[in-house]
Amino acid sequence: MKLNKAVFFGLAASISAWIAAQAGDLPNYKSAPVEYVRVCDAFGSGFFYLPGTETCLKVGGLVLAEYRAFSPSFSIPGHAFYGNGVARPAAGYVPSPSLYSNARSRDAYGFGALGRIELDARTKSEWGTVRTFLRVDAYYGSSGSATAGSGGQIPNTWNLTAGTTAPKETTIVNKAFIQFAGLTAGRAQSFFDFYADAYNFAGLRGSNATVALLAYTATFGDGWSATLSLEDQPSRRAAIGSTIAGFQAQPAGTRVPDIVGNLRLDEAWGAIQLSAAAHQVRASLYASSALSVPPTSYAFPDKTANEYGFAVQGGFQLNADSISAGDKLWLQMAYERGAFSYIGGYNLISSYGAVSQNRYMGSGFTSLDYTSGWSPQINSDCVFTGTGSCEQQWGWAFVGAYKHYWLPTLSSAVFGSYEETHYSGNALSGYGGAIGVANLKEARIGTNLIWSPLRGFDIGSEFIYIHVNQTRPVGLATDQVLVAAGLPAFKNNDSLYQARIRVQRAF
Repeated sequence: MKLNKAVFFGLAASISAWIAAQAGDLPNYKSAPVEYVRVCDAFGSGFFYLPGTETCLKVGGLVLAEYRAFSPSFSIPGHAFYGNGVARPAAGYVPSPSLYSNARSRDAYGFGALGRIELDARTKSEWGTVRTFLRVDAYYGSSGSATAGSGGQIPNTWNLTAGTTAPKETTIVNKAFIQFAGLTAGRAQSFFDFYADAYNFAGLRGSNATVALLAYTATFGDGWSATLSLEDQPSRRAAIGSTIAGFQAQPAGTRVPDIVGNLRLDEAWGAIQLSAAAHQVRASLYASSALSVPPTSYAFPDKTANEYGFAVQGGFQLNADSISAGDKLWLQMAYERGAFSYIGGYNLISSYGAVSQNRYMGSGFTSLDYTSGWSPQINSDCVFTGTGSCEQQWGWAFVGAYKHYWLPTLSSAVFGSYEETHYSGNALSGYGGAIGVANLKEARIGTNLIWSPLRGFDIGSEFIYIHVNQTRPVGLATDQVLVAAGLPAFKNNDSLYQARIRVQRAF
């Protein structure tokens, strides 16, 4: 036994010595040093260096959940026949059963959920900072007023009179742009915009447009800057109306981008901005058979128009820290002619134009968000009339908002907008044998209360009141005829109330 142990241990020692000798002949490899993430403080908090580069990256995002409640009502969509080439009978036009939605089928509440990812990459160069920014939104919404993004509410599977609508899911590139030495290129906030729904949950009038653009900003010192921007016209494209019986209109193809400029002053006390825009209005008038689905005649325009509209705006923002730290006051007013988008509101919200339910981003949201009651037409840049020309509308909008901090973690805002849209006498009278359009006046006023227990984490509630006044479209049947057909009498004035509860976390 002792001999066997001696042999075993001797053999083991020999093998160990041989392995050690062989290992000494092998090349000596060292593991690569670990490169830890470095903080980049050159562009503010939250940035870090991408390993192996001099590019700083900030990763952020947002998750939002919202509950909306409102009083459901019947709906008669005016855009189907106001200024849409629908001939008026001798006894006046009575909306067809397919245009009437009953209140019972309409939702009284809706949920919305938004997921957002943001990437902000910046690199220093001898010519200045190169910035690349990306924001992607994915959205879910239910009910008629909880939609957003590029598609809007999915129609119900039966018809619009008795069936409910389906929820909507959509993903969009909200922002994607590059900035370098004063140049901005990509999809970004329009340089015409100022307040752009900074505090309110529900939309206000004024301009809040995300557009594709190519812009240059010059800075002059002492807080002064000026920007000249070429912006994608389809992002500002609104509907085109027609009061010529049997003919419908729609925007024509693009030729010239919108030309936008601003002059801005930023100081410790706040900011002032003057904006202006030129907007090409190219319109085509077709026989209704060419725009039917499917078409029954070739799409040869009967009439065309190539005009320019314009918009101007002034904005004022005041930092009211003397009242409470963080308080701000915003005021702005805009006037447009043939360029409704510049007062129309948020251009990414779901909205539908006057022809075959095609969507025009520049038409913004409808006058009554939930298209309740006698919902008026979606506003047009111009209306073809019996004169043969496309006559431009004009309008103006005022927006005001004030945010106050009761405590560092408790704030509230009061906000509102007032907008008027006016059309030519020929468009109002339905000159051309079709139903006329309506002049519109709209007021929105609301308030919210937000608790922020942590930085970037908000729990809030909001209430907004919307009132719309519209003129009676020429060619619509009398109230007596409408009631006899089973429809409600026409309402010049209508109101909508909405309440929201929102929980969101930005990081």
